[in-house]
Amino acid sequence: MSGWSTLQLTEFFSAITRAGTIVTAARLAVQRAAEATDAEVAAVVCGDDVPASVGLGRTPSESLFTSLDTATDTASFPGVGPMHVTVHTLDRDTPDRLIVARADEPFAAEERQMLQGMARVTGLALRGLRTLEAERQLRLEREREAGARLELVQALERRERLLETLLRVQRSANQRTPLAEILDMITSAASGLLDGVAVALVLRDAVASVSSGVCDGDTLIEAARQAISSGGQVECGLLTAAPVHIEGEVAGALVITAVAAVRDAERRDVLAAFAEQASLALTGAHTLAAVHEARHDPLTRLPNRTLFLQRVEETLDASPAAGAAGLLYLDLDLFKQVNDTLGHAAGDELLRAVAGRLRAAVRDTDMAARLGGDEFAVLLEPLHHRGQAREIAQRIIDSIALPYDIAGRTIHTRASVGVAYSGGRSAERLVEEADFAMYRAKKTAKGTFREFEPDMRPELPQAV
Repeated sequence: MSGWSTLQLTEFFSAITRAGTIVTAARLAVQRAAEATDAEVAAVVCGDDVPASVGLGRTPSESLFTSLDTATDTASFPGVGPMHVTVHTLDRDTPDRLIVARADEPFAAEERQMLQGMARVTGLALRGLRTLEAERQLRLEREREAGARLELVQALERRERLLETLLRVQRSANQRTPLAEILDMITSAASGLLDGVAVALVLRDAVASVSSGVCDGDTLIEAARQAISSGGQVECGLLTAAPVHIEGEVAGALVITAVAAVRDAERRDVLAAFAEQASLALTGAHTLAAVHEARHDPLTRLPNRTLFLQRVEETLDASPAAGAAGLLYLDLDLFKQVNDTLGHAAGDELLRAVAGRLRAAVRDTDMAARLGGDEFAVLLEPLHHRGQAREIAQRIIDSIALPYDIAGRTIHTRASVGVAYSGGRSAERLVEEADFAMYRAKKTAKGTFREFEPDMRPELPQAV
């Protein structure tokens, strides 16, 4: 889930719980759903009633919305015309639904998943408000027995605890808590809300997180498999499972054991709510991983040229003074011979090993990157004096020169290093100067470093 939608959903959780009536909660739901997706029309449908809508005037015909169901993807509205539509159920036990429509483009899978989460929270809120209204009526009529009232109060307390727990999970996600910790929080919280029953999150036949007291592994996997296959909640013996998603695609299931002290409807609500939370966490982690993949070299896992140049530009903008930062440009000697004699797999293994030594040789504040082929670069920042750059360059050269065990053979390589210093230069210009210094080192004495000097390339202007 992208950062903006997660934050918006967290705010929505908090706001919806403060709604005092069904109409207020429904009005808040349609307003926030329309704002979150830039939609022109939105409505909440409860049976044959439409307690709240936006986009079609103060009192639109209820039939405009009551005829739409989850299979509807387009509809025409008076005064607006044809629109793309997405419909999400609020509660598995009722026909209540959230309807959102816009004219410009269909809804993306990520938007649908966010709206489904909003719909689930709205359903929980409406169910709680209906329960409160029923309780008031029953209290006035004095027809409820003391034991039934106590059960109702306990159910309401559980719902309040559920919403509070969902808020805590969302806050942790917003703070970039590691995914494993968030998933453990989800299973543990669900277990606590359901009187300590076993709860497990299964991702494609692999158990990702589990609360204490889990049941037989084969039974667990089978329940998850059925939920993944059906795409909805399923009962499997003493287990109940609900699917979880990554960017709208079913990726696994949340599984709980039977709960004798909790009503079936409430158990399904808790399961659905935490399955949605797991989906949001997994989607968010998947999106971050995709961003990371796009900015890192797949072979060595080092930052790639794009990310490296961006970091260099940021450093130069923040510390423009001459010599405040330095850049090393590395090229391996003898690498072509390794590829030609031992093959590309051995060459790839050598590059990974060099990357590991490069990471170990630089400081925590420096950034090492692979620019392509057998060429690497290091941003040295901060740099208090040029002696630091020379010391690190020599340390890298010495480390890379140590022998490697590749494909059962001892391999030797060297690194020729060019050094350039900041001061009125762009990122590309600084890399170019370090590259030229590396070329001079490679040409005059391989396995050494040279610092850039203007006369190395007379045609290069003295200033940017």
